[in-house]
Amino acid sequence: MEDSGTFDSQQPDETTDQLHAHRHADRVTALLEPLDGVELGEHDRHVIEWLATHDISVVGTVASLLYRARAVDGAW
Repeated sequence: MEDSGTFDSQQPDETTDQLHAHRHADRVTALLEPLDGVELGEHDRHVIEWLATHDISVVGTVASLLYRARAVDGAW
């Protein structure tokens, strides 16, 4: 799934494939940030890569859930 928005963040010399790769990397980072310090296995990383293929509203919601879960009683 991809965003239906415009490509306004695309650099003039950036191909569409490069833009998609950049967006994917940004989404992976957004999902990994709230997991900082958590040991992740190969399957965990595979699922994060898969989640990063979804649109930004899905990635943002999952990242928000992870941050909120981490904040409960200062756990994690």
